[in-house]
Amino acid sequence: MGGKGNTQITEIAERLGLSAGTVSIVLNGRGDKMRISKATQKKVKDAAKEMGYQPNIYARRLRSAGTEETGQVIAVFWNSGYADEIMGGFFRGLQRTAVEKGYHAEFYVHMFEYGQLAECEAIMTPTRFSGIIICGISDADAEFLNSHTFQIPIVCVYRHEKGYHSVYVDDYSIGVNAAELFSQRGHTSVGFIGSTHNGPNSVLRKMGFLNKSFELGLKTGREYIREEEGRDFLSGYEAMKQLLALENPPTAIFVNIPEQAIGAVSACKAKGIRFQEELELLSMGISKSFDYFMPTISTIYTPVEEAGESALNLLMVASHSDVDMPIARVLEAKCLFGDTCGGIS
Repeated sequence: MGGKGNTQITEIAERLGLSAGTVSIVLNGRGDKMRISKATQKKVKDAAKEMGYQPNIYARRLRSAGTEETGQVIAVFWNSGYADEIMGGFFRGLQRTAVEKGYHAEFYVHMFEYGQLAECEAIMTPTRFSGIIICGISDADAEFLNSHTFQIPIVCVYRHEKGYHSVYVDDYSIGVNAAELFSQRGHTSVGFIGSTHNGPNSVLRKMGFLNKSFELGLKTGREYIREEEGRDFLSGYEAMKQLLALENPPTAIFVNIPEQAIGAVSACKAKGIRFQEELELLSMGISKSFDYFMPTISTIYTPVEEAGESALNLLMVASHSDVDMPIARVLEAKCLFGDTCGGIS
């Protein structure tokens, strides 16, 4: 989260025997407001000039948001593997928040491939952007971030990184909640449909679901777990066909990817399965197709627009104050019950 500018502030403070907070206040032009003596302000400014301190002009622009008609250029680095529908909702949240809060911001979108965030290092500078929001990082991307420091505020979305500001959902708990729901609804055998191409969030949901199912005594044999190469309608359809072909198929199924859920429900319809009587299905996430699909699909979903709203607000908070520690905001997952699975009575 730190960068060259922050390091220089610390060096100036050590040289003068002052706190880093005092040095930062002076260099950000708030010395008089905070009643720091003129003599101390002069010492700080002289030392900064001598040591070649370079102020972060974009952070200053962010700090003035809402008080001056200055604009900020905020980069959103987006993992190209994330669904288009998620991206649309996220940007609606960004735009709505910018309008409501009076943030004069322009958004720049930069797509990156999963695991290749390091290729963006050259443009992750205050000369290009006021701040950066990064959505959908892999373990390799996280390793890159944690081995570097940057001169601008960065917010990671959908993943908690201890060294950076984060907006995320507790995916492990989502899996746990799905297992608990099935148990409370009287099921004794549960299945899982997912993809072999899993990001860390998907893996956490799977682990939470399977671990809690085992703890609750729900049958979750290997034959009840189907992970396909794809992440689409066809992969969900084929996975469900395999489960329904078992001699004793599970009576409740958690689907880790919304596009697969539509295929899985279609396979059930082809077999004449009666939902909530013979089988229950719960999906992770929401697809626009859910609005036009019958039967309606029950789902646990993360508030995508709220994620955009929280990311932008957090970026502004980090830039308005001298924040030394990363801030984490946890979004609460929500349930929407339809025809495929009932709720808790």
